[in-house]
Amino acid sequence: MIRTDKWPLQATAHQHHLMRMTLAEYRAYCRALSIVVLNNWPALSKAPSFAAAVERLIHPTAKNPKPRHSYFARRFYKFPSYLRRAAIEFVKGQVSSYLTRYDAWLDGDRRRPDAKPPIFTPVSGCYPAMYRGQQIKFNDDFSQVSLKLWNGREWLWHDMPIKSVRHRHLLGTIKSPSLVVARRCYLSVPVEVKPERLPMADRVCAVDIGINALATASIVSSGGTVVARRFFHPAADIDRRNKRGLLIRRKARKTAKLSKGFCAGLHRKARHINEQIAQLTSKHLVQYALAHGADVIVLENLKGWRT
Repeated sequence: MIRTDKWPLQATAHQHHLMRMTLAEYRAYCRALSIVVLNNWPALSKAPSFAAAVERLIHPTAKNPKPRHSYFARRFYKFPSYLRRAAIEFVKGQVSSYLTRYDAWLDGDRRRPDAKPPIFTPVSGCYPAMYRGQQIKFNDDFSQVSLKLWNGREWLWHDMPIKSVRHRHLLGTIKSPSLVVARRCYLSVPVEVKPERLPMADRVCAVDIGINALATASIVSSGGTVVARRFFHPAADIDRRNKRGLLIRRKARKTAKLSKGFCAGLHRKARHINEQIAQLTSKHLVQYALAHGADVIVLENLKGWRT
């Protein structure tokens, strides 16, 4: 099972600028590579090794001194080999997804009869994968990180502290992080963990996420008897959140075009109220389970649910 943690970086202004340059360079490489992969997709998709077939088209070697597309060797000088292979795998997924959606559109699988064809977005969600030892290095206690960044001329190592980490990496194996650069910069760190087998319990707290009620918790014994049941529904907080949504809708009706950052304050308040509801409800659930002697809390599959 893979879980991803967010590790914020304490970077200087200059290091943040270098991260933006690295991201721009990587996305430029992926954008150029996507044209090559898209034009040669029938042959590449049948190759025994997709990455090796793409590298024969773009990367000069002793056995392949003159690849078909010499643009990459001139434009992306000394581009790291590990980043090149990560870009190839990313672009493969983007092109495959686009062609699948386009074929479905040609077959008539559309929401509306006049729906436009899908748009090819080669750099959507594109962030460089930092391979351990090649693009990223951690110290022993994961308080410091070294990143290989692009400064416009060459790739150099830069050290910076990590603001905070969770303890999940101590329980599993860290995979290759991704460098995410937006208003703030952080590492998206995937960790492979092995779930522990649940212990045998006399009582279990089963939680069902509802629509009319936020959550329903039942204490079930090993024999199947429902010992207790409780509904969790902070109606006052939900009303406060819904009032912000109502204000946003009223303001939106008064303008034909919504500007950037429209009702940002109201959106922020609604988001914070949602987070408060989630934190308080989870706290009350744990207290309720402990009060009735439950050893295990079982929740329904929450994939796709927001806060």
